[in-house]
Amino acid sequence: MWIGLLGLAAALRAYHLTGFVVSNDEGHWLLYALYKRLLLEPLQNSYPRPDLLFPLLVSAMVKVFGPNELALRLWPMMAGMASLVPLSILIFQITNDRVAGLFGAAFLAVLPLHVYLSAAGTPDTIALFLGLCALVFLMRARQTTALTDFLGMGLSMALALMMKATALYGWGFMVVAGAFLFEDRESRRRFYQSLALSAVPLLVVTIAICVHSRTLSFFHEPGVTESFGFTAAKFWLELRYLAGFYEALLLAAAIGAGLAIWRAARGSTADRALWVWLLPLANLAVTPMFRGGRAELLWLIPSVCLFAAVAARSWRGARAWWGAGAVMAMLLTGSLYGVPLPYPGRGKAASDYTSAVLGRPAGWPSRDAARWLTAHTATNDVMLFTGYTFTDPLLLDLSGIRGVIPNGAENWGLLRDPTNRVKYVIFTQDYRAYVPSFARYADEHFAQPVGAQFPGYGIYDCQKTGQFVAYPDAYDSRTPYVREGLELLRRQELERAVAAFERAREINPNEPVSGVNLALLYYRLGRDAEGITQCEWNIRAAIEPAISYGVLGQIWERQGDLAGAQAAYEQSLRLDPRNPTTAQLLANLKARQGAR
Repeated sequence: MWIGLLGLAAALRAYHLTGFVVSNDEGHWLLYALYKRLLLEPLQNSYPRPDLLFPLLVSAMVKVFGPNELALRLWPMMAGMASLVPLSILIFQITNDRVAGLFGAAFLAVLPLHVYLSAAGTPDTIALFLGLCALVFLMRARQTTALTDFLGMGLSMALALMMKATALYGWGFMVVAGAFLFEDRESRRRFYQSLALSAVPLLVVTIAICVHSRTLSFFHEPGVTESFGFTAAKFWLELRYLAGFYEALLLAAAIGAGLAIWRAARGSTADRALWVWLLPLANLAVTPMFRGGRAELLWLIPSVCLFAAVAARSWRGARAWWGAGAVMAMLLTGSLYGVPLPYPGRGKAASDYTSAVLGRPAGWPSRDAARWLTAHTATNDVMLFTGYTFTDPLLLDLSGIRGVIPNGAENWGLLRDPTNRVKYVIFTQDYRAYVPSFARYADEHFAQPVGAQFPGYGIYDCQKTGQFVAYPDAYDSRTPYVREGLELLRRQELERAVAAFERAREINPNEPVSGVNLALLYYRLGRDAEGITQCEWNIRAAIEPAISYGVLGQIWERQGDLAGAQAAYEQSLRLDPRNPTTAQLLANLKARQGAR
């Protein structure tokens, strides 16, 4: 059974491990591994961080495999598979039941959250492995009171903290749990001394970074600590992640916890000892102080797997195995076919749409794409990257041997001058979510000769008939016309404003500012036919549809089509119920109809 479980765990985590482009977080860890000074110095939106062990591990893999997905993901994959062993030992130590330990390992082998993060190039599953080892030493120290076990606990926890600072969730649990687990004063003293020493390396490195730099990842990270504080939105997001990734295991754990509480109330000492393992649930209230995260939910695994195993063992004989098998089958289905991932923003990193093991694309895109681009470019050619780029392994592979320009969205104008020799525009990750307008422009103007061969990349050829050419209508050339139109609108020069917005629309028909303003101006100037056409275009292109329906309603009302106007106002309010202007227009229309 153990051979089968470890094989299944390895297969789920290693399947197509290199087939999808690294996410933004993974890219930062790769950057740290390549340029270790960045662990102490900020660069663009990469911030120093004290948990520096993972970049050191990755740098060893980079020397073997190069700066790519495999170098990042091998360690987490192996640690994810190996985590079954300390978890099983821990559950056995707590319950004195070998079958319960086996059940816990089986649940972890197929748990969607753990499978998902074990295939990512981040240190979370490695930190959890070390944290589980620390808990094993903790329970052993409780039995033996041997100094070596306390030291093993402290060393494992210190490594976990230096691997990923979110191990503080486990460290905090141990701080509280120690008061319940150790009764004699000497053992308790040794425990807290070892635990305190385990935090010293992280504290020392943190202080050193704070002296050297004004920013610190996680503790002073823009986008996280500015919004510090518990909010219902972040808490709700956390619960959605919890339900999505733990699925049936969460229900089994709830049943197990209920049984333990009920039996403890009836006098069971063994079940009363399980109460301390309910403490990690406090993470659900602490995590939303920072963000609604997924990796933080890993630290619920010891408790959830423990209580789920207790629930399965409450049955006797074959029923226990059938019950554990049913839970395992549901978890395996979630891992294979994916779970819904509520995402807070419009853009999605590559790993955000590959929670399904079977949904991972095959291949090794960053290295293969780098080889292809090197073979199809000269040393004086330039490649323009868009999306999350300066940490992308493809860019890192090409840097130094080819001209690469990251953050291409800000440098789109380079395409207008052929002397810049921009040969390829390269979109990374889910570019149709990150930069949809750029993608549309590229589809219209450039050839896409190889994009389908490299999952996660869209590579566009910027030549026509083999010659470098200028593109005078390059995407950002619409910006001056938009600015001119807004200034003319402010000065109430409406006809000239229309002309400027129409020029911007010629360059990009889906430009939102010109689209919505043209609809409003056509109505104000009495150009109803053009106004209707523009509103209908805006609605199809999702350009301020609530406003466009409102303008459409006003045009139809002016033309005497009151039923059409009412329908347009109502649709506008369905999209934006709080728009007072549309609400007043609809009220006035109904009053007008009533007066008739």
